[in-house]
Amino acid sequence: MLEHEHPDVSIIIVNYNNRNYLLKTLKSLFQDSSVSKYEIIVVDNASDDDSAEAVRRDFPAVKVIILPENAGYAKANNRGVDRASGRFFLFLNNDTEVPPDTIEKILNIKENHPHFGVIAPLIFNPDGSLQHSWGWDLHLHTEVFLKFFAEKWSRWQYRRKKGRIKRNVNWVSGACFLIERSLYLQVGGFDERFFLYSEDADLGKRVRQLGYKIHLTSEARIIHHLGQSVARMPGRALLEAKRSQLYYYCKHNSRGALAVLRLYLCLRFWWKRGLSRLKGDCRSQKMYDLILTAIKEFRCEDPV
Repeated sequence: MLEHEHPDVSIIIVNYNNRNYLLKTLKSLFQDSSVSKYEIIVVDNASDDDSAEAVRRDFPAVKVIILPENAGYAKANNRGVDRASGRFFLFLNNDTEVPPDTIEKILNIKENHPHFGVIAPLIFNPDGSLQHSWGWDLHLHTEVFLKFFAEKWSRWQYRRKKGRIKRNVNWVSGACFLIERSLYLQVGGFDERFFLYSEDADLGKRVRQLGYKIHLTSEARIIHHLGQSVARMPGRALLEAKRSQLYYYCKHNSRGALAVLRLYLCLRFWWKRGLSRLKGDCRSQKMYDLILTAIKEFRCEDPV
């Protein structure tokens, strides 16, 4: 596939038991005439659905790395980086569709704006509606906004600007973004203590601390089948999301904010567990028990 020993971009895709969507993602990439300039790496988190074999069969030019266990999103991406040779890294979810020339458009923006440390496209749902994929630093007040208002607000912004959005933000979704190799290595890559979720917000904060911008642009657009990458492990995904949330607060916010978050999460999941018990939903009750235990046992260690 590659014409150059050192490709412009290494596209890194983490996969876990999502063969069908992964193959669709790769198919969309290979419809791009510029694909010969890219290196595509799939890091498989010990899937048991023959994902790796299907990629090797249908897309033999793709590098496949098989991990011995599900290492999580952050660590798996870093293992992909270890094998990558491109000047830029494009991190991409395994349930996306990337229209032709999308990556070239992002590269052109980077070429003209070297102070943009991270560049991300707008992300759309399969039905054409805008998917919220950016935000402010995670804190108590922004958590409320993200949970209840972000989706409607971002769609209102999109309509108000008639689809033309070019703005600097605090973080962008890990579903798709481009970063230069040298900068990624300088900030230390993804923090592997995040198993799933919040690692993109953490990376964005560290990139901005070095003086770079996180840029979101409507000049490039992708489709994201939201939730498909974690559909096989919904309980584990929710558990790890709460652990990551707590760790982010430990790393970047005050101990007081962490205490408030912990109290809120305990009350929320006590309530959910109680409702599950009334409904006789033993599976959900067990899941909420695990989450409550994780919240209580979480210890805020000093970040490395």
